[in-house]
Amino acid sequence: MERKFFIRDCLLQLFLIIFVIIIDQLVKLWARTSLAEAPIVVWKNVFSFRLVYNTGASFGIFHNHTLLLTAFSVVGMLAIGFFYFILPKEKRMQPMRWILAVIFAGGCGNIIDRIAFGKVTDMFSFDLINFPVFNVADIGLTCGTIVMCLLWLFYYKDEDFSRWKKSNS
Repeated sequence: MERKFFIRDCLLQLFLIIFVIIIDQLVKLWARTSLAEAPIVVWKNVFSFRLVYNTGASFGIFHNHTLLLTAFSVVGMLAIGFFYFILPKEKRMQPMRWILAVIFAGGCGNIIDRIAFGKVTDMFSFDLINFPVFNVADIGLTCGTIVMCLLWLFYYKDEDFSRWKKSNS
């Protein structure tokens, strides 16, 4: 991939990361201020905005282990950043770079909450299926991870990564 296009794409991905983090933090601020008294029911027994503070991870695992989760999240984001920069600069790897940017933004959004408040602010509640309450950062993390798995399964081939291993040896 030509250097100027690579730099342009990196800057666009950085903009995406910043944009997702800002949207996540603004929605969380809205939730903390607007939902503190009562939830907003959008569709009774189906969907509502409900303020929930999560001191654990997904589905409440590791409840009250904020320091451990923060450390784990920071290490995870560093690993994603490292993986991003050692990916081959080929055009074929661009979808993976975009997905890594979304996952990174989601992780950073939740790290900000853990550091600033000692807990993560969640607000989207699907009441119909009793799904855990989640936030914008969680959407980025979950959807990004799903798309990354789909890319690994259906888009990338073994050769894509064997060339990567050879170029990084």
